[in-house]
Amino acid sequence: MAPRKRSGRGISFIFCCFRSSDHPEITYRLRNDSSFALQTMEPSLPMPPVEELDAMFTELVDELDLTDKHREAMFALPAEKKWQIYCSKKKDQEENKGATSWPEFYIDQLNSMAARKSLIALEKEDEEERNKTIESLKTALRTKPMRQFPSLSWLLSLFVTRFIDLDGLTCILNFLKSMDYETAESRIHTSLIGCIKALMNNSLGRAHVLAHLESINVIAQSLSTENIKTKVAVLEIMGAVCLVPGGHKKVLEAMLHYQKYASERTRFQTLINDLDKSTGRYRDEVSLKTAIMSFINAVLSQGAGVESLDFRLHLRYEFLMLGIQPVIDKLRQHENSTLDRHLDFFEMLRNEDELEFAKRFELVHIDTKSATQMFELTRKRLTHSEAYPHFMSILHHCLQMPYKRSGNTVQYWLLLDRIVQQIVIQSDKGQDPDATPLENFNIKNVVRMLVNENEVKQWKEQAEKMRKEHTELQQKLEKKERECDAKAQEKEEMMQTLNKMKEKLEKESSEHKQVKQQVADLTAQLHEMSRNKLAGTVWTNIDDTKVFKILDLEDLERTFSAYQRQQLLKFVPEKGDIDLLEEHKHELDRMAKADRFLFEMSRVCIPDKQQLDRGGERDREMDSLE
Repeated sequence: MAPRKRSGRGISFIFCCFRSSDHPEITYRLRNDSSFALQTMEPSLPMPPVEELDAMFTELVDELDLTDKHREAMFALPAEKKWQIYCSKKKDQEENKGATSWPEFYIDQLNSMAARKSLIALEKEDEEERNKTIESLKTALRTKPMRQFPSLSWLLSLFVTRFIDLDGLTCILNFLKSMDYETAESRIHTSLIGCIKALMNNSLGRAHVLAHLESINVIAQSLSTENIKTKVAVLEIMGAVCLVPGGHKKVLEAMLHYQKYASERTRFQTLINDLDKSTGRYRDEVSLKTAIMSFINAVLSQGAGVESLDFRLHLRYEFLMLGIQPVIDKLRQHENSTLDRHLDFFEMLRNEDELEFAKRFELVHIDTKSATQMFELTRKRLTHSEAYPHFMSILHHCLQMPYKRSGNTVQYWLLLDRIVQQIVIQSDKGQDPDATPLENFNIKNVVRMLVNENEVKQWKEQAEKMRKEHTELQQKLEKKERECDAKAQEKEEMMQTLNKMKEKLEKESSEHKQVKQQVADLTAQLHEMSRNKLAGTVWTNIDDTKVFKILDLEDLERTFSAYQRQQLLKFVPEKGDIDLLEEHKHELDRMAKADRFLFEMSRVCIPDKQQLDRGGERDREMDSLE
């Protein structure tokens, strides 16, 4: 849910710091060496001629030692106003012959009074005189505009400007810091706070007070007094500062400073104690309780609390932990309408904020006093989220947190509490709207470091995953390379085999062509030989056509190589072989198988010499074919 901007409703009646209706008339001082003062009066003397008035007024302006711009403004005034200013100057010279109209006088008096730290040795008249001097300074510091001279508003702040230039604020603060107990409980203390309040009525003075490094802290220290009027004045200033840009955080820092100064257990403790007091002077005292509630409402509703619900809850819980709610219930008994308005405003804002906060959990109310309910809401909110393991880790380590009734154990829990508070209220830009619980602890930077650490972890995991994937891909690539090498080797071997087969095929194809040619030639020769058959042999009875049909010459070529066929022709006996075999025919039983084969072949027929010659020629032709 987007933060709801807190309206200014109800604030208009809270503060009266800068709008007091009982301010006395103000005297405005202009320079160091003059007692000139502007007062709201009508001149009792008749106005002189214009020429004479201009001469008198010129003398007056020269005494003021003004800038050229201011001199022009003075001379541009009507004659009646010039005469009023001149008469005011003369009257002031007559009534105030001393130097009490200038800041230097008051600053000297403040320094002198601060040096005399104790009131014990002072007579009552001396104390009255000191208080009167401070009251006179308070009057001089007020810058209530003069209706008779609206065009001279620039003159009205000259006293304040001079007082600031002379470091008058530091003199007041030093006096406040150096006061003893008697002075702190006297009217002088109240008047000094009144001087600061009067100085802040002027925009220039207010800016100077806020810019001072320790002004708000010193003002807050005055809450330690038992003087009720002083406390009320301090609370009015502090509450009004909350309304000024940048002032709210200064007030919270000042209250943290006061905690250390007054040795409070926790911030705002003194305020709640004063709010709860109902004995002695506090029994019927309503003004202080009203001022305290006004200040508390300003703290809760201004500054970052204007828009941040979490910041308002953070500060209000601090007051609730101090027990403000039962005190508020008791304050109703006073039946004071002004006080009741502040109480109603506190409870109205609380109810609105608690309802808006409960809507985050889809509830109507959250009992912040119940640890069980707050734990269950937190557990339910974080269950099934990435934050749940860390939540369980926090609980686990809380159980391990050392605990002793004495010692520094409570500081561990204080540290944990402050860390969580700063996480909740610190802005996205690392700015703390409240006084920083932990110095140099920027939540945004820490979270950025954790995010970077988580990102680095994710990057490492991603890098490890990519490394593994790279390794797997490298292994797959190496495997593919080996497979490619094997395929390439196999391809090379196949190409070699294919080339061999191709060469063999080409060779066999060539041989086949040669065989076919040889067969064709042989057939032609056989046809030719058939015409030249030897008479008286078995060949004359053989029909070559039938023989060629029966013979599978191609099968013969496939079965017998050329060499084998050539060798077979050698077993056909020639005439000389036949003659030799005839001489040994009576030794047939002792012949070798080859000789016996040749002999048997020679017995097929015995051709005449011419036929044998022809047979020999045929054999030679056959050999030549091979």
